[in-house]
Amino acid sequence: MKARCLVLSLLWLAVLTLSWPAVRTVVNLGVSDERYVQIIAAPVLFILLLYWERDDIFAGAAWSPRAGTALLSLSLLLYLVLLRRPSYGIGDVRLPLAVLWVVAAWMAAFILCFGPRSFRAACFPLCCLLLMVPVRTSLMDGLTSGLEHASAVTSCAMLRLAGVPVFAQGTRMLLPGVAIEVAPECSGIHSFLSLGLVALLASRVCLRSGWSRLVLVVATIPFAIFKNAMRISVIASLGAYVNRAFLHGRIHHYGGLVFTPLAIALLFALLVALQRSDAWIAETWIWRSSRTIRIGDTELGER
Repeated sequence: MKARCLVLSLLWLAVLTLSWPAVRTVVNLGVSDERYVQIIAAPVLFILLLYWERDDIFAGAAWSPRAGTALLSLSLLLYLVLLRRPSYGIGDVRLPLAVLWVVAAWMAAFILCFGPRSFRAACFPLCCLLLMVPVRTSLMDGLTSGLEHASAVTSCAMLRLAGVPVFAQGTRMLLPGVAIEVAPECSGIHSFLSLGLVALLASRVCLRSGWSRLVLVVATIPFAIFKNAMRISVIASLGAYVNRAFLHGRIHHYGGLVFTPLAIALLFALLVALQRSDAWIAETWIWRSSRTIRIGDTELGER
């Protein structure tokens, strides 16, 4: 096992060295742009899941030189012919392909060192590395705009339910004596991505069925919007009725941290409910299976 891990580490390091211009660019993008926080989180997510599922993954580990060498050689040839460049820009159309090649080469190296059986067991943790592939800026702008408008509409509804007179036009809201606009910086994209990563990890570790895992991950969308709308509503109310300084103060800049426990609490409550649902479904299936077996045994006895 130590020899396999050592060879895998050396191969992964060689892939990083060969593709360093693309890796450096994508890491800088993840650090500098909050819309790409998943790039930095992907390796951490992979390591956590690999450690959590290590018993299943490495139970059938075996060298696979034929398949692994062929895949690694093919990926290396494709990179040298099509993707190798001295530098990459953030807007370079080849940057996602270069990062995708890095992940594919790492997978090929994993197959070489641990074999197809371990690769199938580690498929989900390895696929988490695909989060490192940068999504086109236009798509991220669309996602940010969608969250921005959804947060504005939801916060306007919250204010009206609370009895606050408000007029809304797009992302702009008019309260008594105050005009507020939900800017792209207030869309909550960072909180949404962070909550989605937490849900992805929790769903894999704590839930059994595929449908419950999907529900937990998808639920991060309304949870993130609700949390951000709550933050906007509170700040807008404080700015309109208490002091306008709240619109530019610490609660405005760090309000995301203040209201994050709300989204975490909603996510945790849903997680507990889905765990109970999984347990109930498993118990029902076992009961029906045992009942079927008993009926079958009775019929055989009568014969």
